[in-house]
Amino acid sequence: MAAIQKESAVPVRQFDGGRVLAARRAAKLQRNELGRMLGLSKDSIGDWERCDSAPSPERLPALAEALGQDLDVLFPRLGPPDLKDLRCDSGLTQLEAARALGISRLPLSNAEAGTRPLNADYVQPLADLYRVEVEMLEAAQERSFDSSGAPKPEDRPPQTLGEKITSFLQRKPLSDGEIADAVNSAAGFPAVDAAGILALRTDSQESAEVQASLPAESLFAGLGAAFGVQPWFFADGEEVERQILDRLEFLSLMRSDGVSVAARGASEGVSAAMLQTLSEVLVRRESAPRPEEG
Repeated sequence: MAAIQKESAVPVRQFDGGRVLAARRAAKLQRNELGRMLGLSKDSIGDWERCDSAPSPERLPALAEALGQDLDVLFPRLGPPDLKDLRCDSGLTQLEAARALGISRLPLSNAEAGTRPLNADYVQPLADLYRVEVEMLEAAQERSFDSSGAPKPEDRPPQTLGEKITSFLQRKPLSDGEIADAVNSAAGFPAVDAAGILALRTDSQESAEVQASLPAESLFAGLGAAFGVQPWFFADGEEVERQILDRLEFLSLMRSDGVSVAARGASEGVSAAMLQTLSEVLVRRESAPRPEEG
C-alpha cells in the first residue's frame, strides 16, 4: 500500500495506512477500540488504514503509543526535523504549545513559517516543552527558514519592539529594572515595572497592554535614553518613513531648488547606501494607493 506524504517543502514523517493496519492487528485491537483510545470513531481509523485520509501530524505520537510502536519505526521521518516537526512530535497543536508557554500563537506560527525567529526568551522553554536540547531546537529553526526561502534570523533586521530591544541588549546589557527606570524617567511617572519590560522585549500578550499604558513618545524616549540611541529606532518603520518624508517635503517647500544632498560646509554628501534607502522609501510612497484611488 502506498505511503501518504504531506505535500510540503520541509521534511515530514511518512504515514502508511498499511503499517497502521498491521500494527493494530498485531496489538489485537479492534478499530473501535483504537478509536476510543484516540477519541475518534472507528470510521476514522478505517479511513487511515485504507489511505483514504491521514491523521494530522500531531496525532502520530499518540497513535504510535496506542499501537505500542516506536514513533520513528511506525512513521519514519523523511529528513531532519524543522520547528513544526518538533512540535508535532510532542503531540501538540500550535494553540496548545502557545498556551503551555503562556504566549499567543503568533510567535510560533511566524517561526514555523520561517518569517520571524523565536524570541530568545522562548527558546529554552520551548525546548523543554518539546523535550529536546536547545541546540536541536535552534537547528530545527534554521531548517524552517531554509525551507521557507525567507532570510535567516541573523540576516534580517529586527522588526518588532521586542526584537529591537533584544538587539540593543546584545550591545549594551541592561536589566529589565534599569530599562524600566529609564522609561519611567522619560514618562515622568511610574508607568512600567521590570515585568512590563519583560513583556515588551518578549512580544508577549501583555505587551500591548504595557504600550497602551503610556505615550509612545515617552516609551521610545526612555528606551532611547537607556541604550544611548535615538528614540525613533524603536518606532514603527512606516511611521519613521512618513516623518522623514514629511520633513523632506517641508524642506523642499522652503528651498526653491529643492533639497540639497550635501549639507552646507560639508566635504562629502550622503552615502550611496543612504541614497538607495531614500530612493526605496520614495518608490514605496509613490506606489502606495492614493486615498481617492481606494
